[in-house]
Amino acid sequence: MTHQHASPSGDIWFRNQRVWRTALAVGIPAIISLVAIVPEIIQAILAEAGESLPVGVRTALLGVAAAITTVAAVISRIMAIPAVDRWLRTYTPFGSSPRAENRG
Repeated sequence: MTHQHASPSGDIWFRNQRVWRTALAVGIPAIISLVAIVPEIIQAILAEAGESLPVGVRTALLGVAAAITTVAAVISRIMAIPAVDRWLRTYTPFGSSPRAENRG
């Protein structure tokens, strides 16, 4: 098995795969949290006051989860632009290859 990373020329491999992986990594917990867990917490709080969860809350929270996931995927795609990746490798530890590979 070979390890693939950014080539020395600055090309970033598997740009779209990175976007989809980010969307899954962010989307799954966002949807689980905002659609399954948060409404139950809100309902428990409202039940103490004798109220019930409004009908559109789960749908609104699903929209929020989708927005969070979309923003994360867009940021991931922007980070896969070669010029952005060069800047990230130069000034931050967040480039597509380890910093030790960038020196020399």
